[in-house]
Amino acid sequence: MTPHAAAIALDFAPEAAYANLVALETDFPQLYGPGGFKDAINVATGQVADRYLSLDEGMLLAALANELRNDRLQHYFSHGMIERALRPLMAMEEFGAGRIAE
Repeated sequence: MTPHAAAIALDFAPEAAYANLVALETDFPQLYGPGGFKDAINVATGQVADRYLSLDEGMLLAALANELRNDRLQHYFSHGMIERALRPLMAMEEFGAGRIAE
């Protein structure tokens, strides 16, 4: 289990996501340290990954900021200057579940 996944759920089920994060910190105190939440935990064994990942921390921070700013994150990336800068990059991508790249 990775704590940032619980944080991402803040947009959809804020009370449950918050309760999950609190429970993770309470039940597995070694999961949270000076760098924030560590990468992952095996909830069956209690084994905690001994590293912080900036990607995870970034997603957690973005989810918290989105919740605190009333879902503004999507707006920031879908309007204005950021949207205009990202659209050409996204146009180069090919999305498709289950497809094998040629």
